[in-house]
Amino acid sequence: MAKAITTIGEFSTTEAIMRQRLSRMMDDCILATVSAGDKSDITLATTDPPQYYSKPNDFFNEQWFEVYTYAGINNGATRIADDWDLTSHVLSVTPEAAANYTTASKLELHHIFYVSELRDAMNQAIDFYARRYLLDLDDSTTITLTRTERNDVSGSYIPTYEYALPTDCLWLNRVTTEGSVKGVKLTGTISDTLTLGETVTGSTSEATGLVSYSGATYIRVREVDGTFVVGETATGGTSEETCSTITAVDYETAGDATFPEENVVDPRDWRILRPYAPKIKFDENHYSVVEDLRIKTEFQAIQDEVTADTDTIMIDPSEFVEVAATFLPFSKIESNNLTAKFNQCLETRARVTARPPMHPYANARKCW
Repeated sequence: MAKAITTIGEFSTTEAIMRQRLSRMMDDCILATVSAGDKSDITLATTDPPQYYSKPNDFFNEQWFEVYTYAGINNGATRIADDWDLTSHVLSVTPEAAANYTTASKLELHHIFYVSELRDAMNQAIDFYARRYLLDLDDSTTITLTRTERNDVSGSYIPTYEYALPTDCLWLNRVTTEGSVKGVKLTGTISDTLTLGETVTGSTSEATGLVSYSGATYIRVREVDGTFVVGETATGGTSEETCSTITAVDYETAGDATFPEENVVDPRDWRILRPYAPKIKFDENHYSVVEDLRIKTEFQAIQDEVTADTDTIMIDPSEFVEVAATFLPFSKIESNNLTAKFNQCLETRARVTARPPMHPYANARKCW
């Protein structure tokens, strides 16, 4: 899930970490680091647990270990162990990878459950939780207030009052407008999106400011020190992206990156439009649109399914891994003497099933 949405709840664990917890619980997870390698031969530096570093020749390939790269070069690639040499600590895999394994490559080794089976079990557990567990999330980057040119192309611009909501938003309960301060609008050629909050510096004036908005033809900056000038280039200190050949320097309002309590929008001043996909509509008579200020939405959602190592799971890990274990292939549970653990996990799943489902907040509005 690479998103702007963040949890305001208690839990946040990557898919890779949750998968490793699940497979460790089932005695099926070895982590390894790499000291050198090419596309098929990997020299291991360490293993966790450490005793696997001293396993005899052919140990990994005789048991058909899956070798999965969960971070670094070849991330996401799954291979099968083809040879293991104790003396050199070289683990060979087949088929060869797309690129050479390096010290940045981090490996998982499994001999019972494949990564695809572990991930599928977690996604089935996510579906199981969807009917009884709501996440508290917020989003402060999806919606930016805008003004658009009139249809008669008169040169004047009017506020926009309708905006698409974050796709995860099921029940919206709170909306806040970004705070504002005096700022500067720099119009020029934008190389690519600058990072919110980074410092930009003028090439000639050496003026500085913090980015509060980055658009297609201009940026806005706040906390300006010095005076930006026409013709120079403003460069981001973090992204190294630029607003070059500046054609206009205008002193206008900029967002201050805060969402203060006093900027919470009165619930009477917004409503939900529910076509596909839902939008929020502000009241044209009572809500003032200030261009390029951000809107923070606080809402409830269900956990998304996971497809990548960096996706986030926001469910209690200690409970989630046991529920996920009940969706692993039962034939492998039986053949590897894991029935006792499986039954223990079934008890956890039964407790979750018996728990009353969560309900939306009383003031929340349904979006889907």
